[in-house]
Amino acid sequence: MSDLRIRSEAIPEPLWPEDFLPPRAILDAAPVEDDFSALLAGADIVLSRLFGAAVTVLPGRTESSAPALRVSRELAALLMTLRLGGDPARSVAGPAASVPAGVALTRHAGAIAAALDTVAAEHWPQSCRLPGLDLVIACCGVSGSAHVAAPVMAAIAPPAPVAALALRLFEMPMRVRIELASEAVLVSSLLPLHAGTVVPISPSPEMPLLLGDHRIGRATLAPMPDGRQQATIIAIGVEASGGRQ
Repeated sequence: MSDLRIRSEAIPEPLWPEDFLPPRAILDAAPVEDDFSALLAGADIVLSRLFGAAVTVLPGRTESSAPALRVSRELAALLMTLRLGGDPARSVAGPAASVPAGVALTRHAGAIAAALDTVAAEHWPQSCRLPGLDLVIACCGVSGSAHVAAPVMAAIAPPAPVAALALRLFEMPMRVRIELASEAVLVSSLLPLHAGTVVPISPSPEMPLLLGDHRIGRATLAPMPDGRQQATIIAIGVEASGGRQ
C-alpha cells in the first residue's frame, strides 16, 4: 500500500470542435413548413404570358406521385382555343371526359407543363421534400388542375481532401493522461477533507491510457531516478469512457 498526496489544481477546459451539420443534413434534422408563395407568384406571371390573359394559380393537394395527366384537358383546350382566336367560354363543353384528346391537345398540355417546370426549377423551396405539388389554375372562367414535379437537384460532390489540412490535424496537441487508480470510496471515509490529507490508494497493475473521454489503450508505470514515472504502452484499443461521445 502506497500513499498519495492529493494537490488541488485547476483542470484545463478541454477543447472540442463545435458541432457542424451541412445544410442538407440541417434541413433533414429540422423540417420546416414549405413556402410555395414564390412558386405560385411565378406561375401566375408565366402562365398569364402563355395564355395571353390573367391567370390565377392556387395550391391544391399534394400527391405522393405524379397523376396520369400532368395538365387537365380543360386547361389544354383553353390554351388551344385562345391561340386559335376562339371563344374561351366554349373551349370546354361538358365534363372533362368529353373533351377530345389528340395531338394538338397533347402539344398544348405539354406547353403548360414545360412552363410550370421552368417556374419550379427557379422557385421550388429548397427545404421541400415533396415529390410534387398539385395546382388549381383558373383563366377566363375556366379552371383545371396541373401537377408540377419537384426539380431534380444536382448532386454536390464532396470536397477533395486537402493534404495540408490533414497534416495540421496530426500536428494538433492532445492531452494524454494515465489513470493511476479507480475505486469507489465512501465520502465519510474522506471527511474531514483538507489540505494535506493522505488518501491510501491501490494502483492498478495495468492503467488505462486516456485521451479526452476515450480510453485508447493500457499502460504500466515504472519509477525513474528523478522521481518521475515512465509509462509503457502495452495495448491499444479505443473505447468511449462516458461523457461526450
